[in-house]
Amino acid sequence: MARAFSVAALAIAEGGANAVGAVRFTCAEAELEVELVRVAGYAEGFALGAVAAPVRFGVPYTAIRGLFRRGKALCVALDPSACSPHNCFVLARFEGDLPGVPGVTSPAAMEAMESAYRARLNARMASWIAPAPLGVLAAALSPDYLASGPLGTASLACLVALATWLALRFVARLATWGGPPSDRLRDALVAEMSSRMGFASERLAASSPGSPAAPVFAPRPTPLGELPGREQRRGVEEGIDALPLRARVLVPAALAVIGIVATMAFVQRFAAPRDQPPAERQAARGVGQATRGATAALLASEARERAEPSFPHCLCDRADSPLWRAGVPILSLLGSTGPDDGAGVIAPILRRDRADDDAESEAGAGQGDAAGEPRDAGAEPGDAGRAGRSTRPARGRYDFELAVVNNSGAPVSDFRVLLTFARRDRRGERAGITERGLFWEGALGPGRAVKWHVEAPGTEVKIEPGVTGMLDGETGVASPDAFFQLTRARYRVVRIHAAMMLAWLRDPRARDALVALLPAAPAEEAMLGRIRRATADVIPCSAAVVEGRLRACLFNGGVNPVRGVTLREVAAGEGSAPRSWPVAATLPVHEGVEVTLPLEGSAAPEELEVVPQER
Repeated sequence: MARAFSVAALAIAEGGANAVGAVRFTCAEAELEVELVRVAGYAEGFALGAVAAPVRFGVPYTAIRGLFRRGKALCVALDPSACSPHNCFVLARFEGDLPGVPGVTSPAAMEAMESAYRARLNARMASWIAPAPLGVLAAALSPDYLASGPLGTASLACLVALATWLALRFVARLATWGGPPSDRLRDALVAEMSSRMGFASERLAASSPGSPAAPVFAPRPTPLGELPGREQRRGVEEGIDALPLRARVLVPAALAVIGIVATMAFVQRFAAPRDQPPAERQAARGVGQATRGATAALLASEARERAEPSFPHCLCDRADSPLWRAGVPILSLLGSTGPDDGAGVIAPILRRDRADDDAESEAGAGQGDAAGEPRDAGAEPGDAGRAGRSTRPARGRYDFELAVVNNSGAPVSDFRVLLTFARRDRRGERAGITERGLFWEGALGPGRAVKWHVEAPGTEVKIEPGVTGMLDGETGVASPDAFFQLTRARYRVVRIHAAMMLAWLRDPRARDALVALLPAAPAEEAMLGRIRRATADVIPCSAAVVEGRLRACLFNGGVNPVRGVTLREVAAGEGSAPRSWPVAATLPVHEGVEVTLPLEGSAAPEELEVVPQER
């Protein structure tokens, strides 16, 4: 009877394995005995299972489904029906039995396998944790001449991380390799198992089980559609694995050193500073003088800024304007008499009866005949000389276009607008009430407008939208692009409203929309003037009267700093002298300063504007 051959090995966590730990394989006469000494369950992507108690079982040699090498490791696959759940092993670091005690591995060998397993586990864990921090650290500490700019810094970080990952993976493989003795035991186990399965040659079968032998592998099934060159590539890979460890380590290191030296030589050759010709040196001196002049001007500017009074900084979302002092409604109602009317005034078309016109003519003649005679103190000027008859109130009608714009950031669906028309009788009471209801079915999108033509009798009208409220954080506001689309609307009143909303949003396209509305009609000048002041580069905001003084924030939204401005009141009407306050301050770009100024009189200005002092 042939002597049983036994060897211990370390099962590692590689692709396809379902067990890790110390195992022992014994090639008996009739079956392969597998002893799980300290084994835990393993599945790729999951944590390791608990270490199972030592167990020994035997499987027939016909249950061996796979026996092949993967680098320095040996892969053994057993039939799941013969043994379960641990039937796939990736073995490394082979250890022999104690001399004279078959089937028993020395405690030192078991401790060495445990140490190798822990070292491999630590190296694999470090290969996933360490590369990213080391790459970032190397990029942060690298000098500018080595790597500059975002692309160079990121490339250096990725290169260091990749090198660290490869080095730690190599350390993990090296930790589980037992050296040449382990390779000899692995080859002997392969030869013994192959001979038991009937795959070995007669020379190999006749040799002693414990002696080293050339590796014999069980034939692996060829997948369907495999390329013809697969066997050749496999031979190349096995040839690389057959190289000595020293050669496998020194060759990549030598290639890396050659690459580094070549890179340094390239940088020294093409990136090193070169001597400048005399003309270039003269130009460089001229640039230096210009730089010194610019530096002196900058220092002088900083000195002037330090001499100026200091003001607190502030920010503005938009200018203070009567256009939106009470807020911006969700739905804006815009009336006009036609496409070219932008005043936004809804007025009745008044008319009188012919009989009333004749009576007024006769009354005028009677007044002319009775000139100089006393009149009844209680008589109204229009009633004098009409023998107690009073003038019938004027009648009228409305004929206008009503547009509704959704200013909010959400669609408004199925809304109504109620218009109530009426006139006044002789006693001044409302009479002849007429109602018109407007209904929009569906959703009116943000920044979209809809229009109705309205006709009704009356001299006064009350308009009540079904959706009320002002814009706030919950309703949101339509996008500037939507309002910019409204600047191409047919009706002028809608285009003016779009320019106002662009100014409210501080969109730079508001100026283009305002220029497109010129020239302005007399009834539109006040509205367009307020929009123009709200779109200026320097605007006032947060104006308030505090303890008899005017406090305001002057914000510079332009691209250049502004030195010295005047805060000026916009006159409410003709004949009133506007107040002004010069401010000797520098307004930085996209910043503001808060000023507190003396206020002449207790009335707060209705509207303010900021103008440069040279204007």
